Amino acid sequence: MKVVILGAGGMIGAKLAQRLCVEGHLDGRQIEVLDLFDLSAPSVPTGGLMARSHVVDITTDGAAEAVIEGRPDIIFHLAAMVSGAAERDFEGGYRINVDASRTLFEKIRKAHLTDGYAPKVIFASSLAVYGAPLPDPVPDHQIRTPQSSYGIQKAIVELLIDDYTRRGFFDGIGLRLPTIVIRP
Repeated sequence: MKVVILGAGGMIGAKLAQRLCVEGHLDGRQIEVLDLFDLSAPSVPTGGLMARSHVVDITTDGAAEAVIEGRPDIIFHLAAMVSGAAERDFEGGYRINVDASRTLFEKIRKAHLTDGYAPKVIFASSLAVYGAPLPDPVPDHQIRTPQSSYGIQKAIVELLIDDYTRRGFFDGIGLRLPTIVIRP
């Protein structure tokens, strides 16, 4: 099985890459190749798994093609402009969080129409799609009411994933992560 991690240089991407390299399998299948993509060269973790580091800006022409060139079975889409930055840079937030995601999804759709390619796409979304206040725990039927550009961007991509999955172009899922603070 071939696995891609977009945003592999970030905290979550790096930890996921390390775990996959150590375990060597996912969903009961042996991982043959792990491709790590980010703006700067992601560190290749230690372990028995072959991992390759790639520098790519997902907002540039040809980036989405590079990501799916090897026809990965699973794509972890963790690349994003995070909440505060997306709020400060309206255009950048949409370019990175929405436009680049849609471009990737379109390249997958076109490959599907050409050769039946349909990977699993796992997208790192956010609780920001809900806004506040939130009940504890957040129920499955909670309505999306984002109150920030970042939350709206994540909600848009979730809806795109729902539609592309409904149409059979890929098997997508959005994981709504809480706010993760990595610096004091």
